[in-house]
Amino acid sequence: FTILRGQTARARDEIEDGHAVLILEQKLREATAGHERAKRALATMILRERNEKRALAGVIARIGDLEARVSDALNAGMEAFASEGAEAIADLERESEVREQTLERTGLAARRLRLMIEKTDRRLVELRLGLTTARAMEAERGATRELRGDFAGMAAIAEGEAVLKRALERTDPGEELDILDQLDAELSGDDLIERMAAEGLGTPPRRRGADVLARLRAKTATGTDAGQPQTV
Repeated sequence: FTILRGQTARARDEIEDGHAVLILEQKLREATAGHERAKRALATMILRERNEKRALAGVIARIGDLEARVSDALNAGMEAFASEGAEAIADLERESEVREQTLERTGLAARRLRLMIEKTDRRLVELRLGLTTARAMEAERGATRELRGDFAGMAAIAEGEAVLKRALERTDPGEELDILDQLDAELSGDDLIERMAAEGLGTPPRRRGADVLARLRAKTATGTDAGQPQTV
């Protein structure tokens, strides 16, 4: 059961990560709608508070008017009017107390709701800024996905450069064979004999083209001298 819950939570996180912008947009719409409802409720409270203030002011004005009239009735000895006026004043005073309590509760609720709306408004601003950032990041990721082909081309270029480098660094087989022949000659002593023969120390171990050409020239010269008549 624990593993299942973990897999479910991971799947939910992956879905949210893959659709972060869409989810943020939906949550922002829901929060904005709730924020608008709260502002309408505050407007209703403020209107009710104003109406209560006007009603309370009217009750207080009526109480003042009746008090003046009851005083006149007492001065005139009209006890019946004075008693009736006093009952009306008592009723108005009770109404005044109720309206004052209602006004106090409405004002307190309106102030609390206003504070909540102000905090919500600041949080909504932050959420909108976050949504803008998330959209920019999503656009960057989309551009990166579109450029994957270009990245693959750059990788192919790097691989081609590596192949070219290896080809250029590869040794020439002919040159390698020449080096091997030279090493063999040095190890067998033939190189020393050839260098000594080149300095006139003995005959070379191998016939060279230059030697054959010199021999043929000498032979040709000897034959030419034998064919010419001798002068006395």
